[in-house]
This record gives sequence, structure tokens and C-alpha cells, in this order.
Amino acid sequence: MNHRKWLRLTLVFILTTLLLDACSFSVEVIPTAASFPPPASLTPVSPTAIQTSVPPTDIPAPATPTLIQITAGTIGWLEIFMTVQHGDVLRSLAFTPDNTVLASAGGNTEDFSIRLWDVASGESLGTLDGHTDIVWSVAFSPDGQMLASVSRDATARVWDWRNGTLVKSLDFPGDAVRVSFSPDGRILAVGGVDEPFNQIQNAAVWTYSVDSWRSLIKFPEYLDIGAMAYSPDGRFLVGGGTSRNVQVWRTGDGTSIFTLNHSHQVLDIAISPDGSTAAAATCGISLNDECTEGSVWLWNLSNGRLIQRLADFPDVVESVEFSMDGLSLIAASRDGTLRVYSINGPTDYQRVFEATPHGESGVMALSPDGRLLATGGADGQIHIWKIVYRP
Repeated sequence: MNHRKWLRLTLVFILTTLLLDACSFSVEVIPTAASFPPPASLTPVSPTAIQTSVPPTDIPAPATPTLIQITAGTIGWLEIFMTVQHGDVLRSLAFTPDNTVLASAGGNTEDFSIRLWDVASGESLGTLDGHTDIVWSVAFSPDGQMLASVSRDATARVWDWRNGTLVKSLDFPGDAVRVSFSPDGRILAVGGVDEPFNQIQNAAVWTYSVDSWRSLIKFPEYLDIGAMAYSPDGRFLVGGGTSRNVQVWRTGDGTSIFTLNHSHQVLDIAISPDGSTAAAATCGISLNDECTEGSVWLWNLSNGRLIQRLADFPDVVESVEFSMDGLSLIAASRDGTLRVYSINGPTDYQRVFEATPHGESGVMALSPDGRLLATGGADGQIHIWKIVYRP
């Protein structure tokens, strides 16, 4: 074989080999973890080295699952998970900032104790005793250290509720009806009757420095203070209601910048998380001094104008709350009707949930993180609600 022929044969062989290799080329599929189980003997070197969806068996699961925030998107799963009995007529509810304790207060002709409840178990944590007449309202301080209460006995009391001791007692000319701490916890506001023997019956909101209990600004109103709330930034105090008027005061100097006029008394006020809207719980239509249709009036706090009315409640609306994300409004009427509205725009409120638990349940409180709701009323029963997800 000559040299030229040998070269040709060698080139043919090389080209044939390359063609055969090209025809047999394939992509390797790397199996995922879900494609096959890991070896039985495989154990992680450290707890953080390998993450799995199943917790180690030596770490017990939490006693209660993580709570889901109450929003328009989760409201379909809202359920009562616990009911406790306050005793006499229930008039006010409040959660501690960490949601672990619920305070309830009220009374009618006797039993004016403030009751404390463990939210996880429903067990009683004891009572705070000292008021001698109906307790109208209770509120926890933002740091959770104190509980304030106001009563028809014309006093406001501030408690170290964990130890059951009285921190401060404040005296007033008449009924003390509403109480609230400022968002920063530095000021206590108490609303009530200022001149009980005056024909006009002047009312007021008194404010005090929590550090020294020194009296600060007095905000004047008429008749009584049926509703009161601070704006989230603390710049405004909204209060009044018994006179059918609700004042929007500037907290810095006590100036009333708007007067919100209603056709009936206002029993509760809530302000949206962004501070733009006030919701007033009231009656829309009455006959012979009986409310035949409850409603919620929505106000623009930048200009004091009425946005709209949410009507058709079977009885007067006693409580109202905004969800933490500001996209839902929760309202409770005296007959026990609980409604939730989805807020899709400044004037677009759509009803997305309604329930009527047994008994009168117009008193309501939403936990500070928006994950628990408590309702109750004249029969003394307290219902605690949460989102129960069932996929």
C-alpha cells in the first residue's frame, strides 16, 4: 500500500468514528430530589446543612399553629374557635399587644370586675376589682404594661394588670365613658361628662401625661363621649358622638378642625391605618327611639367630607374596626350581625362576609396584629374568632 492510499484510509476511519460519536450524543437528565428517596442511612451533618419540609422528630410542633391575619382574602375562613362567659352584660373588650390576653368589662346592676382571659386556653387569669359601677371601656397601653378602665363611678383607673395592682386613679365630674392611650403610649385620654347637672350637659376629653399623670389639654364637646380614637400618627384625636357630632381635634393644641355631623348618636370610631378615613358606628334610621337600620358612616379626614354610608344592618352598629392592611372594614351591630367589607377604592366597599353568632354581639375588638377578633354583648358571652384554613 502506497503512502497516499494509506492516508486516505486513515482519514476515512477518523471521519467514520466522529460521525458515529455524533449520532450517539444525548443530554443527561439530572434527577431531582423528588425523583427518588434519599438513602436510608443519610443523616445531616448539622441542623442547618440540609433543609427538609418535615421537622426533626425530637423538636415538638408548636402548641398552636401560626395565626393568619384577617384580611379580605382570608375572611372566608373566619370562624369562632372559643367562647367564654364574661358574666353580666359585656360592654368592652381589649387585647394585649402580643394577643395573649383578652380583657373584658361591663356590668349592669352588680359585678363590675374586669376579667382577664388567656387567649390560647380560655382560662381565667383573674379579675381587677375596685370600680363600683358599670365599666364602660378598657384599653391596654401600647407596651402592654398597663390597662386603663373608665366607669360610671366617675373614675378612670390605671392598672398594673399582671400584678393586679392599681397604678393611678383619676376622678371626674360625671361618667367616664371612653379611654385610650396615644399611639406612642405617652398620653392617656379619657372622655366623659363634664357638667352632669348642667342642662346642656357639657362633655370633654381629658388628657394626661402617663409619666407624671399631669393634666394636659382638655377637649370640649357636648352631652357625652360615646366614641373616641387617635389617628395612627397621634396628630389627631377624634371623639364625641352622643351629641351626634364627632370632633376631629388637633392633639398639639386642642383645636377642632372638623365637625362630623350624624343623624343619630355615634357609638364607636375607627381610623384607617393610613389615617385617611374615619368610620363611625351609628344608626341610620330609627322609629319611636328604636333603631330599625344600623349603618357605618365613612369620612374623609383630609377635608371632613362624608364619603358614603354602609347601611342595612338589622340594628344599631356598635363597633367598627379596620383590618391591619387597611383593605377591609369589620362592623358589628347590636343584634349580633358581623360584617366584613372589602375596600377596593375610596368609595368602593363590597360586602364579602356576614355571620350572626348566637346572642347579641355588638361589642368587638381586633387584636393589634389583626389575627384575632373578639365579639360579645348583652348576654355576656365572648366569642373569639380566627382564620381557620382548611385546604
